[in-house]
Amino acid sequence: MTVQSRQIIRDQIDNGPVTLLMMQVVGVGFLLNFVDGFDVVAMSVAGPSISASWGITDADKGWILSAALVGMAIGAAVLAPLADVFGRRKLILAATALIGVSMIVTGLIPQSITLMILIRVISGLGIGIIFANGAAIASEFIPDRFRNLAVTLVVMGYPFGAMVVGPVADFIIPLQGWEMLFIYGGLATLLMGVGIYFTLPESVMFLATRGKNPERDLERINKTLRAMKREGVTELVKPDPSEDAASAHVGSLMAPGVRWSTICLWSVYFLGFLTLYFQLSWIPSLFVDAGYSRSEGIFALTVNNMGAVIGIVLIGLITTKVKLAKPIAFFFAASALLMVQFYLFRVSDLQQLNLMIFAIGLLLQGAFTAMYALAARVYSVEIRATGIGWAAGLGRTGAILSPVVAGYLVGAGWGLYDLFLLFSFPLFAAAILVLRFKH
Repeated sequence: MTVQSRQIIRDQIDNGPVTLLMMQVVGVGFLLNFVDGFDVVAMSVAGPSISASWGITDADKGWILSAALVGMAIGAAVLAPLADVFGRRKLILAATALIGVSMIVTGLIPQSITLMILIRVISGLGIGIIFANGAAIASEFIPDRFRNLAVTLVVMGYPFGAMVVGPVADFIIPLQGWEMLFIYGGLATLLMGVGIYFTLPESVMFLATRGKNPERDLERINKTLRAMKREGVTELVKPDPSEDAASAHVGSLMAPGVRWSTICLWSVYFLGFLTLYFQLSWIPSLFVDAGYSRSEGIFALTVNNMGAVIGIVLIGLITTKVKLAKPIAFFFAASALLMVQFYLFRVSDLQQLNLMIFAIGLLLQGAFTAMYALAARVYSVEIRATGIGWAAGLGRTGAILSPVVAGYLVGAGWGLYDLFLLFSFPLFAAAILVLRFKH
């Protein structure tokens, strides 16, 4: 009976126009990911300044850049699935507070690589929670025909925040130091959390699934449905314990119907994160090492993320008409080919260099962001946050690995072009794996 009630609610959402509340939820998800992108890439653009003031090595810098990614992996795989038990809204609010406070502390700690790594891990925990649950809650509020676009728009907040942090950092760091970049970002995040508290409702699909307090849940569901200009439901029955329903734990991701999809998702996320976070973490420093100025290095990363924003919108629009797998595979393969060209032609003209960086960002981040929409379709509502969280969490081992590996390779004499060639190969493999999906 609960499954029937949930299906009625899903049909109500699907068979009607997109409303203001739906757009509001997507907007909140976008802002959450905007903060995530700002936080992670702030460390990248502040890297040269931290190196200069603290006197750290390239290897130390690699560990600092990877620290938030360790937290993101743990947050996505271990903490984000709690939203399938306690609700999307509660986890999102807690994660927002965690990120805001940790960003402020990042700007206040004394000179200590150990403390910096620890606080960046803590910040990453909140980012990991938001990555999984922002996509999950958007997919549950939007009609099916616009779901792919909605999820990609939510995740687009990440590169948009990464794009904005470059110019902001270039203004703040010379005047007030790298510390204030994090302090201002943390204060803005806490303020945003207050706004989310008053504007973000709980997912009606989650409330229809959990069966904890049917009368209270029914009241909340109907209030939200009315706000979405949809008819309410008359009954919500507590789940029958004998029903063979999926449960929100990692074992359910290995059930016969989704096992191979889960393994492929984890692999694609690992490969995509491996290349993506090499670029997000090292582009500014590699440009400085190649003889360009700090501002030119920051601008290159900004251009990369400008391309990402356009690529995400483009693939989001494409996937409203075309199934997800083929566009994602094409974008992955095309970005890999551009990275090979980057190595072969070794362009030194700054304008041409930035144009290639822009195109690579457009294709790579367009493909990678659409993976969240694909993951949201692979898993049912009972395990959606768990599924997306584990894919992003285990995949982030690639994000953790790549900055550290790049740091040691830079220390061994590898340059900008060599590293772009090396990190093109994971994208070719990702393109092949994505074609397995029929969504």
